[in-house]
Amino acid sequence: MPLTVPILFSWKNCRSSPTDPATRMRRVLAACCFVWFATKLIAVYLPPAALGLLAAVFVCVFWYSLALARRDYSRLLPLVGLAAILVHTLVYSTVVAPVFALAGEEIDALVVAEQVDPGFQDGTVRGEFTVVELNGRKLPVWKRFRISSVAMPECERADRLRGHFSVELLERDEYYYGNLADGVLLQVEGAENLSLEGQSHAPRFFLRGLQETLARSCRRYLPQELGGVLSAMAVGDKSRLTDEVTEAYRAAGVSHLLVVSGLHLTLLCGAFLGNRPCGGRFRKQKALAAMLLVLCMMALVGFTPSVTRAGVGALIFYTGAFLLQPADSFTSLGIAAVLLSLQNCYAVCDLGLQLSFAATVGVLCAARVFPPARMDEQEEHPWRFRLRRVCTSLLVPLFAAIFTLPLQLLHGLSASGVSVLTNLLVMSLVGPIVCLGLICAVTGLIPALYGVTRAVMLLAGVLVKLQNAIVFYMASLPAAKLVLPKAFTVFAVLVCGAALWYAWRLHRLRWAVPVLCAGLVLSANLYGALTQDVVTIRLLGSTSSPCAVIVSEQQAMVLFRGGESNRQQVQDWLDVQGIGTAELWVDLRQNPGELNVQGRLIYTEDLPEGQQWIEEFHGIRLSLLNQSGANLALLEISGYRVAMITGRLEAGTPLQVDLLLAGASNPGMVDPVQVLTAKSYDWHAEQPDVHWKYAPLGGTVFIRPGRAITFEGVTNAA
Repeated sequence: MPLTVPILFSWKNCRSSPTDPATRMRRVLAACCFVWFATKLIAVYLPPAALGLLAAVFVCVFWYSLALARRDYSRLLPLVGLAAILVHTLVYSTVVAPVFALAGEEIDALVVAEQVDPGFQDGTVRGEFTVVELNGRKLPVWKRFRISSVAMPECERADRLRGHFSVELLERDEYYYGNLADGVLLQVEGAENLSLEGQSHAPRFFLRGLQETLARSCRRYLPQELGGVLSAMAVGDKSRLTDEVTEAYRAAGVSHLLVVSGLHLTLLCGAFLGNRPCGGRFRKQKALAAMLLVLCMMALVGFTPSVTRAGVGALIFYTGAFLLQPADSFTSLGIAAVLLSLQNCYAVCDLGLQLSFAATVGVLCAARVFPPARMDEQEEHPWRFRLRRVCTSLLVPLFAAIFTLPLQLLHGLSASGVSVLTNLLVMSLVGPIVCLGLICAVTGLIPALYGVTRAVMLLAGVLVKLQNAIVFYMASLPAAKLVLPKAFTVFAVLVCGAALWYAWRLHRLRWAVPVLCAGLVLSANLYGALTQDVVTIRLLGSTSSPCAVIVSEQQAMVLFRGGESNRQQVQDWLDVQGIGTAELWVDLRQNPGELNVQGRLIYTEDLPEGQQWIEEFHGIRLSLLNQSGANLALLEISGYRVAMITGRLEAGTPLQVDLLLAGASNPGMVDPVQVLTAKSYDWHAEQPDVHWKYAPLGGTVFIRPGRAITFEGVTNAA
C-alpha cells in the first residue's frame, strides 16, 4: 500500500467548484488516462481479431457522443481508448511479433547480463539478458528485448556475452505475463560458442552498484534479519531479506513497506517544502531541489513501478508548486499510469504496478471521504478536526486493502485479515526507520563518521526489531491468511463498491451499510451451502509431470510426481488455501527419492507388485497399483473415476476412467472420456475420440458428488 502523501495536498490548496471548467477538464484528463490504462490491459488478453471489434465499439461510442451534441470533454474517452488500441497494435507488430517469430530458431546475438543468480548446476547461472545485437545487426534501443536462461555459463551482471543461442517461447505458467511485463520475450534452450566481450558501462549498472554500496553501509553492523529490512526500506535493496521475513510481512499485509514507494519520497521531499509547498521563501529553489531528489531516488531504485508511479506524481506536484499551481491527485496518478504503460506492450500486466495503482486509488478515495479541514475549521472545531484525522488514519489502510483485494484474488494471492491493524501499528515506525537508514547509508561511506553510523544504526536496529516483532506477531494470528473464494469475493467486493458509491451520490449512505452487511451474511451462507461436499482437484507443478492435490472436507491428499520444485508449489498452494499440511501423500514416482513432507506417506513403488491397494479418504475411494512399468492412482468419487498414471500402464483391457490427469508421457492402456493436461503432446493424436482439456496454469476440477463437474482455468484448445 504505497502512500502518496504529496499529491494529496492538492485538495487542500485547490477548492475549485465541480462546475468550474478547469476542474471538469482535470477530471476528464484523469478519466482519459485511466481509460488508456484499462484499454491497454484489455488489449493484452484479447486476441487480435477481438481488438478490431473493440476498436469498432469505441468508434460507435464516439459517433454517438457527437450525435448527443453535448458541450463537454467526455467524447475524448472513446478516442483515447481507440488510440490505446492502435498504439498497442503498432508496437506489438513492430517490436514484439518479430521477436516471437524467432522462437524455434538459432540466433547469433550479443547479450548483456541484467541480473544473474547461481544456477542449478555447478558453473552455471540463471537470469535475464538483454539482446543488443541480433544476427550481426545492432538493435536500436526501442527494439531491444530480454531473454531468460536457467543454464548460462557462469558470468556476472553487466557482462557482455556473444554466442549462438537456441530460443523458444516462454512457458505459459503463472509467471508468464510477469516476465513479459519485464521485457522477457523468449527463453534460451541452449547456448554455444560463448565468449566474453567485456562489461557494459550503461548508467543502470552504475546506479545498481551504488545502491548495493549504500545498502551495505546501512546494514554493516546489524544481523541479517534486521539489516535486510533496513536496507530494503531505506534504499530498496531486497537481496538480503530472508524468506521468513518476506513471508511474515506478506502474511501481515505490509509487504509494501519493503518496497521503496511514495512514502519514502514524501519523507525525503517533506524536508524541502514541508506542508505548504505553494508558499514561503525560496519556493522555486526548494521545488527544483525536490524534483532533482525525486529523480535521483527513482534512478537509484531502478525505476521500479512503485517508485516511478509515486515519482511521476511527485514531479507533477512539485512542478505545480514551482508554478504556484496546485496539482490534481487523480490526474497525476493517471499520467503516471500512461507513462508506465509505454515501457512495452505488456507493462500493464505487472502485478506490482496494478497493486500499486489500486492501493493509491484507495488512498485518494479515503482522502475524499474526509477532506482536509481549513485553518478556520481547525480553530473553531478542534475536536471535529481531531476526529477527522482519526477517521482518515483508519480509512487509508482499509480502503487500500479493499481496493487491492480483487487483484490479489484474481492473481491467486492470499489475503490478509490483519493488514489494516498491522498498518496502523507500524506506520509510526516507518518514517524514523527510513530516515535513520538513509543517514546510515550516507555516513557509512565516510570512515571518519563510522562512530555516527554505529550510533544511528543501533537506534534504527531497535526500531526495526520492534517493527519485526509486531509483524511476526500479527502474521501468527489465525486471521492473517484468509481463505476466500475467488469469484464470489471479487463479485461481492465490486457489487458492494458500486452500491456504496451510488448511495454516497444519493446521500443515503447510512441505509446502504446495514443493507450491504445483511446481504453479505446471506450471500456467505448461500455460498457455504452450495460448496458443501464439493471435492476439489488442483493440478500443480511442472507441465510435463504435474501433481494433483485433492481436497475433501478441508482435508488434502496429494498425488505426487516430479521433484522438489513440485513439492514446494504444492506446499505453497496448501498454505494459501489455509490447509497447511496434507493428511496423505501418495508418491507415484517409479524411482522415488527422499520426500520430506508432513502427514502420512505412501510410496506406490514399494507396494506389492500387481496387487491393488485400497484407501478410504473422506468419502473418496483411492486405489493404488504398482506395475513393473507404471504406477496408478485411481480415485472413485460417487462413481466418477479419476486416474493419474506414472509410466506406461499395461493391461488386458483398457482402464475405463472419466478423467485422466496426464503429463508428457503416454499413459498406455487407459480409455478416458476426458483428459486434463497442461499442453498438447504427440501421443494425443492417437486418441481422437477423447475430449481434451488444457490447463497451462494448473487448472482446477470441482466435483459435487452426484450433481455436477466443472472446470476452472481450463480451455479446449491446445
